[in-house]
Amino acid sequence: MPRPDWYREWLERGRAADDRRIFFVVGCQKSGTTWVERLLDAHPQIACRGEGHLCDTLVRTFQQAASAYNGAQRDGSRTADDLLLTDRDLQGVVRMLCDQVLARYLDADPAGANVRAVGDRTPEHANTIPVLRHLYPDASFIHVIRDGRDGAVSGWAHLERRGQADRFASFADYATVYARDYWRAYILAARSAAGACAGYVEVRYEDLHTAPIASVRTMLAMLGMTQDDATCRACVAAASFERLSRGRSRGEEDRASHFRKGVVGDWRTTFDDAAERAFEAEAGDLLRALGYTASPVT
Repeated sequence: MPRPDWYREWLERGRAADDRRIFFVVGCQKSGTTWVERLLDAHPQIACRGEGHLCDTLVRTFQQAASAYNGAQRDGSRTADDLLLTDRDLQGVVRMLCDQVLARYLDADPAGANVRAVGDRTPEHANTIPVLRHLYPDASFIHVIRDGRDGAVSGWAHLERRGQADRFASFADYATVYARDYWRAYILAARSAAGACAGYVEVRYEDLHTAPIASVRTMLAMLGMTQDDATCRACVAAASFERLSRGRSRGEEDRASHFRKGVVGDWRTTFDDAAERAFEAEAGDLLRALGYTASPVT
């Protein structure tokens, strides 16, 4: 019996992503993953756009659906255990749907057929690299790391922009949660999974400021994409702060914008003693292990 046209077209659409190099941009929120997405998406051979939330939303949703289905079947005594949905069934469905999400990134790319690599930028995937590696064994991972204190400043501004800062009693309370539950947890989770990845590279937010061409070239080399000087410079220009902020210079703050200020070391003028002590208590050892300078606060 022939397949319906809609089903055949759907399968073919998913294969469009499956035929390309797959990669994921991960990292704690407010570490510069959006910047890396824009840098890579500017490359003529790459489509990198959007947050697919493949693991923290899509996988979890279908795990719940499969469990509910199997539970209903068992409760009704309508089927034998060997006819219930298996982990392999779930993995197959999730992989096909992930392919569909990635194919949509291709659909939105003007380069279309010339694209050789497609990537998703979901910060939360730092915690689920083993799941993504199981779904895409040949996938590469770009882990963006930033001084967590600057990340906390950016995160706090984001909460203020959305009217949600009152969820915390103070900035110091937020710094505690950000350092413990996000910055430290995400970095350690990604690093613990790095060794088993087909490709893994760490990119520092600070290096994107001081050596953007070299940072872009490092990522492109891992992905096997063209990395000549002209191409790297074009990527950097397309994702410059001035362009993303629509004309502002670095350091010129707009707290209503996602691209708020674009500087390194902003925490030094924002952290008070309480916030610094809070961050130090939760993640001071990791700051030092990563080579970030200690705070002058004692």
